[in-house]
Amino acid sequence: MFKGMDTANSHVQMAEQGITEQTPPCKPEDGSQSHDIAPYLKTDGNGVREQQTVGLSSRTVTDLKTPSRPYPGTSKYTPVHMDNNPRSNYCATYANIPHGVEPKTVRIGNQKLMTLDTSQPFVDPAQATKRRFLDLYNFSFLANFLSKNNTIECIVDIGCHNAKLSLLMQNYLNEQGFRIKVIPVDVRNDYANEANDAKPLPINLIPAQEIADASPATTLFTAIHPFTGSGSVAKRLNREITEGMTDFYLTALIKNNPGCFVLTTEDPYVSSPQRYIPPELLYTRHYHAFANFFTPEATATETAIREAKAARMNAENSDIHRLNQLLAKLPEQRDSYQAAISTLKDQLQPEMLRNPDQCWPDYIFRKYLHERSRIENFRSFNDIKYDAERNGLELRCWHVYRQEYEDLRSDQPSY
Repeated sequence: MFKGMDTANSHVQMAEQGITEQTPPCKPEDGSQSHDIAPYLKTDGNGVREQQTVGLSSRTVTDLKTPSRPYPGTSKYTPVHMDNNPRSNYCATYANIPHGVEPKTVRIGNQKLMTLDTSQPFVDPAQATKRRFLDLYNFSFLANFLSKNNTIECIVDIGCHNAKLSLLMQNYLNEQGFRIKVIPVDVRNDYANEANDAKPLPINLIPAQEIADASPATTLFTAIHPFTGSGSVAKRLNREITEGMTDFYLTALIKNNPGCFVLTTEDPYVSSPQRYIPPELLYTRHYHAFANFFTPEATATETAIREAKAARMNAENSDIHRLNQLLAKLPEQRDSYQAAISTLKDQLQPEMLRNPDQCWPDYIFRKYLHERSRIENFRSFNDIKYDAERNGLELRCWHVYRQEYEDLRSDQPSY
């Protein structure tokens, strides 16, 4: 018998502190944790837009000493597969663990989260997603990134769904010799409505924006294929972000954990986090061409041909390789990059005011990248993307974000 999504493990519940699920969240003992402020645009009574200020995150960061109530999770299905609602003062609830079993946990900032340690008998390593996903999501980039940031001990996998991809990541890292714990996190327990014979994997039920103050030296966050929606929902979210009414939930995660890397993936379909995350927070990007193996009409021969084309497009000295080399220099060119983004935003501000429901973060970065490509005298991103599509390939991307400590200042612009 496994615990359901609304059952908090006794090890994480704050009942010992006198808090129950029905108890309203408490305010931090010394007031809300302070992050610096950022300007945003607001219309006054005369229709004039002026700069106001809002906190870098639209939520209160839970203080480590403040009792908090368990997050019950939700089984509600939403078209955008994400929870962008501001939260306050919740701790994680453990789901899908046998009754009477204490899972292995680690402290991640203000949360105590359980891991996917396969030495625990209720974690079946065979439940991992098919290994073809290693190519789809280019896990070799993740391994290379971890090799260069070799103090990382924990990866918090945000929006883990049923945790099978998180388990694939854990197994892959084990095979590569990394001593890293993967921690699956989601706001919904996908096993709640599955048949009783399903083998559930453990999940920490907690909104990403509830995790704060993780150690940059030891913690990295991933969001593999985060569903970001489209249509009227996306337009409304764009407008709220542009007008400074809210932060995208991954933006809140980045800002609430200064110094921590947040890695997220983009694909041509429903995973487009770059539409909502300010380009100022970008650390680097890494593109790769991929032959989609989900295409049902593709024969084995056609798939092999496309895979060979993808290998050539990703090869050293290719256009994609040169593009990635340019993007890899962003961290060392941070000052000039930030200045260029600021200039572009100043130039585009009138248009942003007229059309607030556009994807301005992505548009601004694409414009920056186009200008850099012209200066460096190599093919534009749009041309590279067109070539990939013409050859039956998809251009996918890893995005790396980071809120630097020095960026927590009052003059940092928002949308």
